[in-house]
Amino acid sequence: KIGYIGFVPPQIMVWDKANLQGKVETRDIVKTAQKYVPEMKKKGADIVVALAHTGPSDEPYQEGAENSAFYLADVPHIDAVIFGHSHRLFPNKEFAKSPNADIVNGTVKGIPESMAGYWANNISVVDLGLTEHKGKWIVTSGKAVLRPI
Repeated sequence: KIGYIGFVPPQIMVWDKANLQGKVETRDIVKTAQKYVPEMKKKGADIVVALAHTGPSDEPYQEGAENSAFYLADVPHIDAVIFGHSHRLFPNKEFAKSPNADIVNGTVKGIPESMAGYWANNISVVDLGLTEHKGKWIVTSGKAVLRPI
């Protein structure tokens, strides 16, 4: 089973306050992932994919961060992250000096992550190597690439 979980930054309450106030509640992306991903695993998800409207950051994590994509690699049991917000590309040479990013394999701390730019100019392809063990699927490897459209 594959579980998908989505995230938006708490800053949506500033950008779209007129439409959201009193209708939605926001919380920190990483803390929310830390709460719900284990629940997904308990409910039977073999693989967890995060779909996040957020960007990348190499700055030290701060609660409520707008750009939290790279921090999601620290959340146990997230197997892949597809993100976008800053209209950039990942993997890409721009992130060659990022301390936790591997731009050859499209990973952050070993977790496949991809950001496909903007206006459908690329598509993210995440390739996960899987092994079946006792009726469950285990991720044994992973990489992400971009394909221009």
